[in-house]
Amino acid sequence: MLYEAERREMCRIVKSMFDRWLANAAGGNLSCKVSSNHYIMTASGLSSKYLWDIGPENILVVDDNLNVIEGEGRVTREINMHMEIYRNDDKVKAVIHAHPKELMVYACMGIDMPVVSEALEYLGETIPCLPYRPATTQELAELVGKWTSEFSKEFKEKELVMEDIYAYGALLRRHGVIVASDNLHSANEMLERLETNAYVHIHAATLESRGYKYNR
Repeated sequence: MLYEAERREMCRIVKSMFDRWLANAAGGNLSCKVSSNHYIMTASGLSSKYLWDIGPENILVVDDNLNVIEGEGRVTREINMHMEIYRNDDKVKAVIHAHPKELMVYACMGIDMPVVSEALEYLGETIPCLPYRPATTQELAELVGKWTSEFSKEFKEKELVMEDIYAYGALLRRHGVIVASDNLHSANEMLERLETNAYVHIHAATLESRGYKYNR
């Protein structure tokens, strides 16, 4: 089996995402660049059919033209969004698209998420929510690619790093979140950091309504 260790690790990570409410039965997808012209990625339909309890055979190996070299299933229709990120940031080796329950609040409201956690402050004051484009369309892919190009340039110029992590993300209006990183583990960690920030900010609003204030 090609890239067996990497495919098994992707299975482990996506199952953890599902168990921790970072992914759901309604979708999501992961990809990872494993060589100069090979990618591994979750096949279409694994969320609803398998509840993300999958094996390495469900992880596709594809080439630059998205031809399936090995694995069972079809390439997700959202892979165009992943590929635009790889094209626009040469440091990216892993992409996660997911629908975490706390982050979905900001995505569906179409608002940038304020950064309140130290774990995200190196990314700026807010996590952007990109304008709406229909799911799976080339318009969405191009929007994400344009944002990736602009943000990654600033990211590299300012050397915005924390604990040697190269990872960042954005909200997708009415859709979910997209995360990019130089490895799959850091991409998953960034997803967790984003979701934790969302959880804290949403619940802090309850305390603020009772008169409590942020202590800086």
